[in-house]
Amino acid sequence: MDEAKTLELPDYWDAAMLPEPMRVASGHGGSHTFLSAEFINALVEDREPVIDVYESLAMTVPGIVGHQSALKDGEQMRVPRFDRPS
Repeated sequence: MDEAKTLELPDYWDAAMLPEPMRVASGHGGSHTFLSAEFINALVEDREPVIDVYESLAMTVPGIVGHQSALKDGEQMRVPRFDRPS
């Protein structure tokens, strides 16, 4: 019988690439902290963030609609699209 192996990941959030006040365990392997730091850096550096509003919506809206569907006993619901303007 094989024993289950535990995968241990480093605390990526505890890295010099983040300002000291932002080095906190925030869940999802520290991704929230990196996304926040990237957004703040984009504002300070007057540039577009790597994950822009359109990508953010594409990642978030399906989960919100999925939750709404679950609250309605799995009713199929339309997931709106937020495409970049041409």
